[in-house]
Amino acid sequence: MRLARYIGCLIFWNLGLTAAVMAQKAPSSSVYTCTDASGQHLTSDRPIPQCQDREQRVLGPSGMERSRLGPALTETEMAERLEQRRQAALQQQREKEQRRRDAALLARYPDRRSHDAARRDSLQTIEEQQAMVQQRLGLLGREQAQLQQELEFYAKDPGKAPARLRTSMQEVDQEMQEQRLLLQGHQDDARRMHKRFDAELQRLQPLWNPQAGTPLRP
Repeated sequence: MRLARYIGCLIFWNLGLTAAVMAQKAPSSSVYTCTDASGQHLTSDRPIPQCQDREQRVLGPSGMERSRLGPALTETEMAERLEQRRQAALQQQREKEQRRRDAALLARYPDRRSHDAARRDSLQTIEEQQAMVQQRLGLLGREQAQLQQELEFYAKDPGKAPARLRTSMQEVDQEMQEQRLLLQGHQDDARRMHKRFDAELQRLQPLWNPQAGTPLRP
């Protein structure tokens, strides 16, 4: 019984060893063929180094073409390929970021009414600031007119005008310039506010109505 088991194990081991040796000696199932730069037709069971700069045909055991192996890339071509992949990855990242911003914008303004209300509220604050500046300019204008009227008394000899009067006039003129600059700043803020809301509205319209534009993707 032991002898029979030993002989069986020995036969099984010999069969496994023979299979391994045959697998090592077995030819490749693919055949590479090409014509090199000198016009010589070459064939091999692996990619042919002499044809790295040109296309190689890959044949099966029956001689039928399985595929084609493209030429190896030069350093410049490889750099271009890597740059294309980098640009594609950047574009995907930009598109992903845009979808995130669109989702946040849509959550903030679910419809046209909410966006219009936000525009009115934002502009109302600026308009109130403008009104305060306009009111101050009106007061300064009346004060300036009063001081100018007093200075007219010394029109023939301005040097005799009291220093207090001249100083007050200079202070009023300076503050009026400052208020005008402040008013200009508020007007610029209003234009920027309108521009921002206009840009948001242009982006939101296809999100509110996906049938008329590109639907929002999560």
